[in-house]
Amino acid sequence: MPAWAFPTQPPPPKGTPPVVNDSVTLHTVPNSTRQFTMKQVNNPFDIPDWFPSQHPAMPSSVQYGVRPDGRACGYCHLPDGQGRPENGTLAGLPVEYTVRQVRAMRVGTRGIANPATPVTPMLAVAKGFTDDEVRTAAKYYARLKLTRRNIVREVTDVPTTRIAGLLYALDGTGTEPIAGRLIEAPESIERHELRDPWVRYTTYVPVGSLARGRRIAQRGPAGVATNCTTCHGPQLLGVGEVPPIAGRSPSNLLRQLINFRTRARADSTAAPMYPVVDALTLDDMVALAAYVGSLPPSSLKRK
Repeated sequence: MPAWAFPTQPPPPKGTPPVVNDSVTLHTVPNSTRQFTMKQVNNPFDIPDWFPSQHPAMPSSVQYGVRPDGRACGYCHLPDGQGRPENGTLAGLPVEYTVRQVRAMRVGTRGIANPATPVTPMLAVAKGFTDDEVRTAAKYYARLKLTRRNIVREVTDVPTTRIAGLLYALDGTGTEPIAGRLIEAPESIERHELRDPWVRYTTYVPVGSLARGRRIAQRGPAGVATNCTTCHGPQLLGVGEVPPIAGRSPSNLLRQLINFRTRARADSTAAPMYPVVDALTLDDMVALAAYVGSLPPSSLKRK
């Protein structure tokens, strides 16, 4: 599997002093009146909430988590469920789908094809919550509306990047050939690291990807039975417990296609995806993820 699809910053050398988060300097993000230190921003058991008026009151599992391993759901997926490129967007996902996926992570049937670390970081987190706590969080996120916060650009050359944690950040040094890749990066790595839910992302893909992805989604890579609309609905907004996929992070969509293809995702709900991904090349996956991620997400909230 291509390492570029799974940006992973290597651990610091042994003996490197731990990073001490600043507990004095206050930071802000645009359009928010709140202020947090980096120590507060990086606290996985009492998450920063820049815009509390933009979502319902968070349940304890979303805001505080469960020590020692159950980091708050909102720490990575954010209070409004928009998530970030390195993880999933939970807003608007069906309750039962989310419950099943956490259960699959807990028992190891949903993994990750990352060649650098084949164990999903969610494994310990999933084991840290009870079934009731997972369901409460799933119900909370199912009520929220997904807002697409990325734009997809077809390019021949992509701005150069560096790995910042588990995603790419623009380094400002120039450009390089896109070379068949899909690269998603925030417009501001500082706002991303502050967990600002309104920071925007740009996804760079090869020229022609959107048209190619549209053809695959509508026709299917192996006939009509494998087109995306057969299971995910005519606008890819989900059907019943089948999740909506329109407008979600293209880089995350790509990783999930790869996870299905490698059988890193092997839970009972993964089987319908196998005939689809087995007929896709990596270039097809890039195109499909770009196209699906460029679509408008559902304007409806799930109950």
